[in-house]
Formats: sequence, C-alpha cells, structure tokens
Amino acid sequence: MKHSAHCQSRRSLRGARSLVLLAVGCGLAAGCADWLALPSRTPPITQPLIRSVGQGDELGMPAPAPTLPGRFATRRGNYVFYHDVPWPSSDTLLNDVETLPDELREALELPLGQTCLIQVFLFESQERYERYIKARYPHLPTRRAYFLQEPRPGGRDDLKVLTWMGEHLYTDLRHELTHAWLHSVLKEVPLWLDEGLASCFEWPASQRGIHPQHLEHLRRQGVHSDLSRLERLERVEEMEKPEYREAWAWTHFLLYGPPPARQVLREYMQHLRNTSRPGPLWPRLQQHFADPQAALQLHVESLEWPVRWGSRPVTSATPPAP
Repeated sequence: MKHSAHCQSRRSLRGARSLVLLAVGCGLAAGCADWLALPSRTPPITQPLIRSVGQGDELGMPAPAPTLPGRFATRRGNYVFYHDVPWPSSDTLLNDVETLPDELREALELPLGQTCLIQVFLFESQERYERYIKARYPHLPTRRAYFLQEPRPGGRDDLKVLTWMGEHLYTDLRHELTHAWLHSVLKEVPLWLDEGLASCFEWPASQRGIHPQHLEHLRRQGVHSDLSRLERLERVEEMEKPEYREAWAWTHFLLYGPPPARQVLREYMQHLRNTSRPGPLWPRLQQHFADPQAALQLHVESLEWPVRWGSRPVTSATPPAP
C-alpha cells in the first residue's frame, strides 16, 4: 500500500493520499539519487550498521520508541534491505525483485532509471512492525505493508517500503515495490491505477498478471464495475476489497486485453510522466470501445488460470535465526 509519505492492503498512501510525512532518517538515503550510480545487477552486500536498537530497561524505565530495522543492510541492485537478523543472499526473493523493473519497463514502456534507489525495511515480526506503524504513523489504517514517498530537502523524494517477514512477503514486496518504481518516474498515478498495477505485478511474470482470488470472485459474482467511479477515488480509505478487485480487472484488461486497450494504457502512462493532472482514462477507452464495460466482461471470462499455486518462486518467509 502506498503512503506519500505511501501504502498495502494495500495502497501506497499519500497520506491518505495527499499527506506528505516527514522523512524517517535511517542509514543510507534513498530515492532516485543522482549521486549514486548503481549497476543494474550488483551482488548483495550485507554488513552490520552502527546503529543502536534499544531493548528497554531492567530498572523500570519506559521502553524506547519503536525503531526501524537496521542492524544489517543488504544491497541488491536498486534496493537496500534493512533487517535485524541475517538474511541469506541466496534467497530467491532477492533475484526476483531485481527483475521487477525490467518487467515494468517492458509492459509500460517507462524509462525506469538505474540511479533510482529504494529502501526496504523488513521487520522480523508482525508485532514489531505494527508497533512501529502505530507509533510513527498513528493515522494510518492497518495494512501488511506500506510504500512511503517522503520529501528530501534539496533532492528527490525518498522511496521506502515497510513490511514484515511473514507468509505474504513475496507478494507484498512486489506489490509495494511496484508502487515505488511507478512513483519514481511519474508525476502522478491515479489511485485505482496505482493499486491495479501493483495487484497485477505482485505475482510472478509467468502468471501474466492474474490475481487468483480476484479472478475467482469476479467469475463467481460477475463484473460490476464503474471505472468513472473508481477514477473519482482519491483516499486509500475509500479502497476496500471490491475496489481492489475492480481496479485489478480494469488494469489487467489494459495490460493484456485487445490491442486498443493496451495502446490506451501506454499512451496514458506517457501522459502521466508529464502532468500531475492527467484527466480520466474512461473517455479514452470510449473512443475505442462502444461498450468498455462489456469488453471488460469478455476479457475476464476469457482468462485462464495457467499457473498452479505451488509454481510461484519459493522464498523464505522469514530469515533463519542467527
């Protein structure tokens, strides 16, 4: 989920959409940093950070405020992963997320830069993650992960992902990192499209954007979606499960549907590179489809579920204990 400051349930919040939080200072500065040129494929470097993580006081003193993970930093490609327990560099998750910008670049024709740096804070437990979120961002709804876009004085925004090492780590990371990559190059991303793209790219590329739960529900209940209504949503609190399903369906149609739909999306993405007021996408679809809703319904009905549950890349849900 995106929070700008951004956010997962997901939405990279923008506080709820427009709020920009103060930056959380920790370790290496992040964002699209012109001063740091990273090769597209750099070997992981894991090293302890000089950082104090308070553990409370045996004499009854108040426990310190929750802190971000930071005992170790693992750098891989355009990412720096901060974590408090060792994490094996052989984890397939690292290889997978390193190819994510290539997938986005090919699908959306976006110039994702090699100098973009994204910080990922991996809490070792759900309890510690939620304690930190409640203390640092008390106004945010409960979500498994957040993407934060925070301003940095005199430079480009910091791009950060916060989550915990649970059973959904694979999809949560891909979801939030999709938000981060989009916001690294676009002036604005409409809420519905931001979440729709993240829902498509949270799965392996071999799955071609199919979200199993969303597809199953839409086939059972039918597709009843008003894109013009989705386009009016601006706050993450307005996005519930039905809106996430609808956003995924429309975005999948634009990514994998008929050629005119794919062309509309690519032209719209280029428009988003140049303006923060792109206007609605619905009229653009109406220029190519007499009934876009009917076209969406046909698209969803035509989808096949090509990948079995056990076929996605295997990654450790939690790193081994030291």
